Amino acid sequence: MTGVLTYILTFDRLPELDRSGRPKMFYKHRIHDKCYRRPFFDAGKFVERWDDEGARNGWCLFKMGCRGPTTYNSCSTFQWNNGVSFPIRSGHGCIGCSEAGFWDNDSFYDRLSNIPLPGVQSGAETVGKVLAAAAGIGVAAHLASFGVKAALEKSKSAKTGEEA
Repeated sequence: MTGVLTYILTFDRLPELDRSGRPKMFYKHRIHDKCYRRPFFDAGKFVERWDDEGARNGWCLFKMGCRGPTTYNSCSTFQWNNGVSFPIRSGHGCIGCSEAGFWDNDSFYDRLSNIPLPGVQSGAETVGKVLAAAAGIGVAAHLASFGVKAALEKSKSAKTGEEA
């Protein structure tokens, strides 16, 4: 709130807002994009249980229910109260408290199944269905090309046979 008031007093206008009406200066990036555990996500290293090797080594908390991939907030930048109030730094996944329906999004420990991919406005399930359909179309086109090729060869041999 102090940041927004300072912005208004400094620039004599409201800050730019995101699609949910929140100030973009605080809600522009996903927690996931600036998380210090992100390299572990990219490497496929996840905490599987709260007391496993991954937990002890600070691996990604996605499989433990972290909502960082779907939450837009500045927690990973500010790390409130010297990091003590930043769940990920405390060893707990982001709970998505700044997102719509926060209280109604099941348990904090349920793994999210529909994660939007960077640069894509669809979840992994939708992208998978589209890719499977594209592969099916590719296979059908390949089979059709064999039929066209066979028809051309038959036509060519028929013409060669007629001319002889």
